[in-house]
Amino acid sequence: MLLNSTQIAKYVTESEFSKRAQIGIDLSVCKIELIDIGSVVYKDKTIIDPLGYHQMYTKPLDGKECWMLGSGTYSVTFNEGINVPNDCAAKITHRSSLFRTGTIIESPWWDPGFYCEQMNTTMVVKNHIIIEKNARIAQIAFWRIEEVGEQYGGEGSQFQGLSTSYKS
Repeated sequence: MLLNSTQIAKYVTESEFSKRAQIGIDLSVCKIELIDIGSVVYKDKTIIDPLGYHQMYTKPLDGKECWMLGSGTYSVTFNEGINVPNDCAAKITHRSSLFRTGTIIESPWWDPGFYCEQMNTTMVVKNHIIIEKNARIAQIAFWRIEEVGEQYGGEGSQFQGLSTSYKS
């Protein structure tokens, strides 16, 4: 069952830039990094070189702090945190305004028991886009799970050995 924003508000640490929608909570961006490196995927682990993440800096545009991004793959850190309850799973996706420009934000499933102070996922930009700092660019939704298996056992602030979810 898909939960509404009132039901999931207790699981998301909202920021002053968040906004509740009908079935989710809009997430606001606080940091963007260009990803220009691949990875090594073994059966038992994935290795990602942290030197392949390059912080993008905002520039002033019409009195606003904005990222001016070209085509590429980016790591996006949000102002909001998450604490997935043991009977739910969550997923982040782009807002329609980004999707209409060919920009895609997609996350893996956030497992029951997962926690982090700031959510982070990947954004693929197909065409040039300008994004204002703290703009709402994604939405998180939660699904209730009837029978839950093993709980998440990893570090919430760790992304396959690469910490990118802390405020700088």
